[in-house]
Amino acid sequence: MRGSGQTEKGRECASCKRVLPSGAKFCGFDGTRVDDQEEAKANGNGQKQCSKCGKLFPAYARFCPNDASQLVALKTESQQASQPEVKPSPFAAPAGFTQPQPAAMQQPPPQSIKAQNQPTVSKDLTDTAPPIDEELARSGDFGKNQAEPRKPTQLAESFDDSNALFHNLIGKKIEGKYEVQSILGEGGMAIVYKAYHTKMERLVVIKVMQGWLLSNKNAVERFERESKMTAKLAHPNIVTVFDYGVLNQKEPYLVMEYIKGESLGDKIARQGALPFATAAGIIIQICRGLQEAHNVGIIHRDLKPDNILLQDRSDRPDWVKIVDFGISHLVQGNKRLTKTGKMVGTPEYIAPEQLKDKPLDIRTDLYALGIILYETLTGRVPFEGESAEAILMKHLLEPPPPLSFHNDDFAEGTPFDAIIAKALRKEPDERYQTATEFRLDVEEALNKVLLKRNSK
Repeated sequence: MRGSGQTEKGRECASCKRVLPSGAKFCGFDGTRVDDQEEAKANGNGQKQCSKCGKLFPAYARFCPNDASQLVALKTESQQASQPEVKPSPFAAPAGFTQPQPAAMQQPPPQSIKAQNQPTVSKDLTDTAPPIDEELARSGDFGKNQAEPRKPTQLAESFDDSNALFHNLIGKKIEGKYEVQSILGEGGMAIVYKAYHTKMERLVVIKVMQGWLLSNKNAVERFERESKMTAKLAHPNIVTVFDYGVLNQKEPYLVMEYIKGESLGDKIARQGALPFATAAGIIIQICRGLQEAHNVGIIHRDLKPDNILLQDRSDRPDWVKIVDFGISHLVQGNKRLTKTGKMVGTPEYIAPEQLKDKPLDIRTDLYALGIILYETLTGRVPFEGESAEAILMKHLLEPPPPLSFHNDDFAEGTPFDAIIAKALRKEPDERYQTATEFRLDVEEALNKVLLKRNSK
């Protein structure tokens, strides 16, 4: 006799009614614990809302499948009527506030911001933003063109008076040597700034942890871990870490090299499918960088084109720099800071095992790399859908379409078809086992393509 929530094919999600593998402990589409029906029934009459995109979900859901943000339970009308009116903090950012662009503001002379071992610090260094689940916090995304500042994200009102002020580091000087020039991007974990190192006379990137995460020990631990891990990765195809420090005696920041160029995602969006030689050259470099990370036991877990920067170098175009190890973790010997049942990553690049209650390893990165190879050759990801859940289902159940599905020039097949088919196997044991193995096959495939062209 099957238990509650069980069907002949497997477990059924109490929220979305989708049939999941029999060994699943949570739904990969809305975070519902499929083995916890009693809790689902208890919360059945309520709804939850995404704290970021505002979409509504059933009470069973744990996180938003679109942006991985925490879901907040909505109050009923009776609860709202009995709730006393809460006056907004006088320090909170007003509704609709947008941080001004550097060009539109008159910058005062740089003010020095001292590090942890110096007592006085400006008081305008604490962010205001709603609290988020640290297990789903996404690292700051600076995988876009760093040559031009991106528009700062609009800040929401604070839910906590203790974190009522917000970052405004533009025009200020950190540790007497980093002059902050502009914002490059903002994510759930950090704000990323472009700065000038006055003593070394070069541009750098400064990643400052979001203020509302400072009271969370796990979030701070994760940020510090990223700093230490990235500092270990001394490789030409991985972003270099220069410095680490603390602002206001509690806000950690990371200083990295400034990459002039664009992300692989921007290049594909601008050019579409890339030539075999260009695509292979980029993938080969990613393999070299990944092998270095895997050698020291680090899994990236969110490998995607936006996290691959293509440096504009005069001696070699499209020089790869892998960035954003913010949600990575060590394979062995270190405490994991993400809990089982938490989906972390981007839907288009998530490996099947990330949707199941299974341990991850380096082959998870190699699955994502197979997606990236497919995208560089076709301009499209292999699994597309109208929603995140539709994409995730295809990762679990469907094989990738052949390259010829998007490009008639590939109708006769290419040596890269076999590489993609192997990289995107549903079972990790059937995939490439190392980045080096992946790289050698890509090099061989490129040689076959070039030889065939030269023989015509």
